[in-house]
Amino acid sequence: MPEHQIGSPVRPRCERRFTQVGVTAYTATLRATFAVDATDEANLPIKRVEPSSFIRCPPVCSPWRRAKVISKLFRSRRASSHPASRTMLLCAAVIALAWNLTSTLVFGQDTANVLLDLQSQLDAQRAEIEELQKRVELAESPLGLFADAESDGCTPGMIERVALVAEQQSEESCDGSLEATAFRTLDYYVDYDRGFVVRPFDHKKHSFDLRFNGWTQFRHHGFVTQSDSWTDNAGINRIKSDRNAFDIERARLTMRGHVIDPRLSYFVQIDGDTDGSHMLDFFDYFWAWKASDTFQIQMGKRKVSASRQWLLGARRTRFADRPMANDFFRPDRTVGLFGIGKFAEHGHYQVMAGNGYRTASLPNSATDNRITFAATSYIDPAGDFGSQIVDYEKTHTALWRIGHSMVYSPQVGQQSGDPYDETNFVRLSDGTRLTQVGAISPGVTISDFDIWFYGADFAWKRRGWSLTSEMFLRWITDIRGDGALAKNQVFQHGCYVEGGKFLIDKKLDVNLRFSRVDGDYGAANEYAVGMNWYPLSKPSLKVTFDMTQLDGSPLQNTTSDILVGDEGTLFRTQFQAEF
Repeated sequence: MPEHQIGSPVRPRCERRFTQVGVTAYTATLRATFAVDATDEANLPIKRVEPSSFIRCPPVCSPWRRAKVISKLFRSRRASSHPASRTMLLCAAVIALAWNLTSTLVFGQDTANVLLDLQSQLDAQRAEIEELQKRVELAESPLGLFADAESDGCTPGMIERVALVAEQQSEESCDGSLEATAFRTLDYYVDYDRGFVVRPFDHKKHSFDLRFNGWTQFRHHGFVTQSDSWTDNAGINRIKSDRNAFDIERARLTMRGHVIDPRLSYFVQIDGDTDGSHMLDFFDYFWAWKASDTFQIQMGKRKVSASRQWLLGARRTRFADRPMANDFFRPDRTVGLFGIGKFAEHGHYQVMAGNGYRTASLPNSATDNRITFAATSYIDPAGDFGSQIVDYEKTHTALWRIGHSMVYSPQVGQQSGDPYDETNFVRLSDGTRLTQVGAISPGVTISDFDIWFYGADFAWKRRGWSLTSEMFLRWITDIRGDGALAKNQVFQHGCYVEGGKFLIDKKLDVNLRFSRVDGDYGAANEYAVGMNWYPLSKPSLKVTFDMTQLDGSPLQNTTSDILVGDEGTLFRTQFQAEF
């Protein structure tokens, strides 16, 4: 080994604790003292380390241990007997010892500061990683309702997670450059929940929501008449013929929700059909204020509160349409005030004060100045009966409903003595319009009368079986016209009974019906058999076929395809879908 080389590299435990500056200076000192070449630098007792190694080292070694390293170097050079060499080596040792003592004091403090800064950075990065991890877990978690873990109340709140993707389009300025759009918060979302809905994310901050529903009935009807003509009580003869046609009977769109306050709600229903003028009609539109949990006030246009199957709605009928007797006696829609409430556990009632018995599409100029009053109620003694009159859910225990309705509606004519259009709906039990000239007495036109109506209803269902029935009583009193009348009051009564059974659960049911209208001027009967097929095992999609035998209808109703004087067989096939 040459004289200037150090024999075996000495690697004490403290060598990794030298700072980068200290190591470089120390190595330079030894190289200058011992005239070490760059090729021999690897044999020095001190090695160059990276900052990463420096961070992981144990506490800094003391200067005495470094002096021990230098002493080894000194002993290794004692072989040289030259006094100058020893002097130079001794000077180098003293310089190195002084250097390390200085670096320990100076760089030790710097090391502590660097460690504190690095620790702060690590803590900040750790917190950021934890936050990002939470976001990733939240993004990958399922949608729905979850308990709010950050809620500090005694009862934890709930958080609803919904999927949302939104884009904000930039606006182009006049010079063609894109202007940055201000930050915008998305307050509402669109979803499907028993209909298409527009709802706010924060119900307390934005008190508005909207739900769209729709349904339609596409129908074919054919009527085979058994009589070529029909003569009414006034002696007018009318020709009867067969019918065969397709039509869209009900194309409905409804909008409902609340606005301004959760207690203030609204409802709008638009109807279109092809048996009228192929025009849209606003059937229902009203505001409602929830006064309490058991009472609500409605203001606007809706159904007169009477007759159970009339209030039930045409979507839930057992056949393609309502019974003949029901359509003959029932009222229609009107504008007025309505009170909707609950009593007992499963009791329901409605009261009404409105413009008339049947003023659905009439302007005020075609109606009188009298107010109509109506009320109805029902109770479900065995539990909630539901909205279906058929036993679609196949209930295991019997459910039943009993109720009744009543209406008082005064009708007065114009000053000229002519009746208002409002009164055109009232017919005698043979189908003659009451306000027609000579309906009761030859040459006399009736313009004034009062209507008193009462109905009682019953419904039952169990294990796929179901039964529905309703009885109607109607008194037409204080009849007045432009001449002497043979009688000044008329009594009419009627009923219907219908029942059915599901042959295949939620798929196929069969039904039977009988209804009758009777009175002072004749009687008529309806016999019907039909079936309903639910292709998707859902009540929202239904195909109906029924066959009805009539022996002289007093009803004029293009909606049900039963016209006054009909005597024959009616066939109806209907497709109904809703969303």
